Amino acid sequence: MTPPLLRRYLGTVDLKNGAHGPLLRRGLLSVASVGIQGAIRFLYSVVIGRVLGPALLAATNSSISLAQLASLMWPTASGSAATKFIARAHGEGDVTLSVATAAYLARSTLIASGTLALITGTFSATVSAYGDWTTAALVAALTFTLSNYNFVRGVYFSVGLVPRAVVWDTICAVLSLGLLALVLFLHWNALLLAPLALAYGVYAAFGWPRGRASDVSQSARAEMTAFIAWTSVGSLATGGFLQLSMVIADAVGKGPEAGMYAAALTLATPASMLSSVLSLVLFPAMSHATGRGDQASVRGQADLATRGLLALLGLAFGVIALLADPIMTVAFGPRFTDAVPLLPILLCASFAMTVNTGAVNALLAGSRRTVRVPSLLSASGVLVGLVTMAASVPSMSVYGVAVGYLVGACVIGFGPLLTIWVRDRMAWASLWLRFLVGAAVASGLFALGQALAWGVLGDIISALIFGTLWVLLFLPEIRKAQRSRS
Repeated sequence: MTPPLLRRYLGTVDLKNGAHGPLLRRGLLSVASVGIQGAIRFLYSVVIGRVLGPALLAATNSSISLAQLASLMWPTASGSAATKFIARAHGEGDVTLSVATAAYLARSTLIASGTLALITGTFSATVSAYGDWTTAALVAALTFTLSNYNFVRGVYFSVGLVPRAVVWDTICAVLSLGLLALVLFLHWNALLLAPLALAYGVYAAFGWPRGRASDVSQSARAEMTAFIAWTSVGSLATGGFLQLSMVIADAVGKGPEAGMYAAALTLATPASMLSSVLSLVLFPAMSHATGRGDQASVRGQADLATRGLLALLGLAFGVIALLADPIMTVAFGPRFTDAVPLLPILLCASFAMTVNTGAVNALLAGSRRTVRVPSLLSASGVLVGLVTMAASVPSMSVYGVAVGYLVGACVIGFGPLLTIWVRDRMAWASLWLRFLVGAAVASGLFALGQALAWGVLGDIISALIFGTLWVLLFLPEIRKAQRSRS
């Protein structure tokens, strides 16, 4: 007989009972889960950049970005659909429907993952890594396993199996980084993508849901398909835009210059994973609230998430921008000093794409009409960003890519916030005024530091000044968080 603990983490996923614990506990475990995955990508890039240099860092990150971009075309949205519809079925008390929904989504994800793997492998062999069939095969494998991994994570969080997700994220981290060390030790540089592909595949295989899809009605299938389609558009225009910027940077700044962009992007994106953490917690909660018709709860959660993100991300991104030089040197070494000017630009873009998490989840948890809003705004942002890149890349190279990404990110990020602000009449005027004051101070300190070249000590002092001011500006949000916790 399998011990209960092993059955809990290694056995078949239990979609009938779920494990919805306190929201705070789920939130903390979600932070751990997403943090581990962020650490994998971060350490993967840092190790490759330090050991193999800018050129191979750019090539590896570009291939990973291609796989991530492809996974956003359907499978990642299937994970979001699992989080929404399985959670909603549980909220309605229909356990049979939740199992059938998982089975239906699993089948469509498997088909989409296989198709996308063939497409990315062919693209890699004929365009991005012309004639390199080893890389092409690994890109295809990574696309397939990453796509299914993203879906399984959605299933875990839909029924509150966050502890199981954390355990498997840890296994995935140890396996991928351990295998990367082996690949580097043996100088098998052609296999740099293999550790990630294998780790994601193991994660997906042990979490794959089972059940019969035949119990899902045609109307439910149509609703899920529409949700996945619109969410895919939104995901491609947000996370996909980020990955596409890396692919474009690799194309226009071949070699070391693209490596600078890859290094800056690696440092700019980890803090934005708070968005994933909040989505994994907020989206099922908002879907539950929508299922029982409690729109006041959805509005309150969107307000709280926006205030919290603005306070936390503003502080984190501002400090990182002011410490860009020493952070880049510590992370990647002196070969990457040319990446320092890129970092603040990409940090601003990541902030814009992350701070809207509460607003986006409130829209996605609603009706079919509101689900389309983030997607349409995201598509508009990508279009604006690509036009900006086309205009600026000829004279600015990878810096033009960064500027275009920032412009598009502002449209994508602030559009949903403005929509919720107007629709729900949020009391945000004072909140955003305080944000603008803090952002102006951070910009002024950064410009002054660049002009005076005051070194590491000056960077640290300016970061402390900014951090102190930011905390004072957002004391109302800090006090509110303390009251809600007591």
